[in-house]
Order: sequence, then C-alpha cells, then structure tokens
Amino acid sequence: MSSANPARTDTYETPYDHRASPASEATTAEYASPWRFFAARVGNAAVVALLVPVLTLFLLGRAPGDYLSELAANPQVSQTTLAQLRAEYGIDQPLPFKYLHWLRNAAHGDLGFSLVYQRPIADLIGARLWNTALLNSLALLLAWTMGIGVSLLVSLPRRSRWPDWLAGAAATLMASVPAVLAALLLLAAAAATGLPVGGMTSRDWDELAFGVRIVDLSRHLLLPVIAVSLAWLPVVIRHTRAALDRTLREPYIATARAKGVSSARVLVAHAFRNAIGPLAAYFGLSVSALLSASLPVEVVMGWPGLGQLAYDAVLKRDIFLVTDLAVIAALLLLAGNLIGDALLYWSDPRLGARA
Repeated sequence: MSSANPARTDTYETPYDHRASPASEATTAEYASPWRFFAARVGNAAVVALLVPVLTLFLLGRAPGDYLSELAANPQVSQTTLAQLRAEYGIDQPLPFKYLHWLRNAAHGDLGFSLVYQRPIADLIGARLWNTALLNSLALLLAWTMGIGVSLLVSLPRRSRWPDWLAGAAATLMASVPAVLAALLLLAAAAATGLPVGGMTSRDWDELAFGVRIVDLSRHLLLPVIAVSLAWLPVVIRHTRAALDRTLREPYIATARAKGVSSARVLVAHAFRNAIGPLAAYFGLSVSALLSASLPVEVVMGWPGLGQLAYDAVLKRDIFLVTDLAVIAALLLLAGNLIGDALLYWSDPRLGARA
C-alpha cells in the first residue's frame, strides 16, 4: 500500500505568492515603480521647506525685543541711531519683504549675514556642520548597534525572562534621564578620569602629528558621543524589541522552528529580516532629529556644532541665522522622512499603491 506524499518545500517564509495571477503581476509591476511614491513625498517636502522660513520669521517678529534691544537700553544711543541700524540690518522690514529677500538670496546660494558674529552665515554653518555631522553619525552608529544587539540577545528563547525584563527596565531608566542631566553626569566622570571637557581639539592641535591628532579627536569625541547615543539607545531598544516580538509570533516562525532551524538563525535570518520594515521609519526619524537631539549636549559640553550655534543665535536674536538654522532643521526632518519612506518601500513595495 502506498500513499502520495506532497513535494517538500523550503519556502516557508512567504506563505502567499502574489505573482500567482495575471492581475497580481500587473499590481506587482505597479509596486515596482517608485516614482509616484516618492514624487508625492518630494512635493510635500518642497512645500514645507518654503513655509518654514515664513513661520520662523513671523514668530521671531512677534517675539518681544530684537538684536538691538541691549543697545536700546543704553541712554547714550538715540532713537534715531537705533532706527538707522534697524533699517540697515533689515530688522524693521515687513514680513513679506523679509521673506522675499531671504528667498532671493537663498536661490543664489547666499544665506545672509549674521548680526551677532558679523560674518556670512554660510561660513558659520559650513565651519560647524561637519562637527555636528561627525558627532551625530557616531552616536547613531553606537546607539543602533548596541540597541539591535541587545534586542537580539534578549529575544533568544530561554526559560527565564529576566534578561528581557532587565533590558526593558534599563531602557525605561535611560529614557527617563534628560540629555542635559546625562551630559552633566558625564562631565563629572570626565573630571575624575582626566578626559578633556569642552571643545573638539586641544590647543596645540596644529603642532601634533597625524596619529596623535586622531587620538586627541577621539578623546574629545568620547563623552559627547556617549551622551547623544544615550538619548537614542532606549528608544532603539524598545522599537527593536517590539518589532521582533510581533514578528516572532508569526506562523512562518513556528514553521521554521518545526523544521529544525536553529533559534539563532530563526531570529536573525527570518524574524529580524522581516522586522526591518517597522524599524526603517524610526531610523528615518532619528536622522531627522539630529540637530535637536544633539543641541543640549553641544551646549552643556561645549561642542562647536550647529546646536550650540543655534542656541547662541536664539539668545541674541540673530533672526537671519535662526531662520537659516530652522530651515536646515526642517531639511533634516524632510530628509529623514524620505529615508524612512525609501527603506519602507524597499522592505515592502506594496506601499507604493497607497502613495
């Protein structure tokens, strides 16, 4: 007596093949074209980028005082002199004229002139942009590497749940600590360990050899990178653990385990690979918040980046510098959202149908 045995298949990751019918083939072809999906995002980004300077100039204009407020408190300075200075700097212009003036200059690559620093704003931002990019890139790399590693480690099947509980408790504790307090605690640790505090390099930087410069820069980077990464690490752990928990409950995971696939391979090759989609959106969000995330750390630790520049510009009412920095922050937000959308589309092209 014999029985018919169905052919064995190893494609348990995709229980449904959307290419099985001609209608599905047409839908797949539509999903494969990302142009409509990203055209809508880029159009929305362009509108937001044009509205941000208007809103920034409006709010700065409604705020009490201006760049010349301290000078106006001096009784030796006449109102006529103040009026001439406001006209010279363009402070007294109506909002439409300020915006059109900024837009015309920006179209020609001119970001304006800083009232406080008496320098072209492009030079100020260019000198500090690299510093902020270096700090945040290393901090994001550290936070995501540690967050994903810890999440994968605690997601391995085991009898006791205490590692998972410990990771969740640690993430909650780190998330409850403000970035300013974390920076102050690290400064106290620097005083005990002899690590440099403030600045990006030592005073004798120009006299150092290349290898010594790398060591000096690394020592100055250590504490700021840790402080910024501590702001991202708990959220990365929570998002990764949640995404893995949802994926590990899927039927194809149980099928893989029933076929004898090792727990580590199930976790990394199947669960984590399918959890990338939810994590992609948050990665884009972390990129979009680079300036705001590092601002308190840069101010407390004296890191010469865009965050410290923005803080000084707001305090001293440098309206044109504040406007340019607000536009940069908005562009980072839009770029981060676009990166998140691109990663989501890469993980699931069907999202293009809902664009």
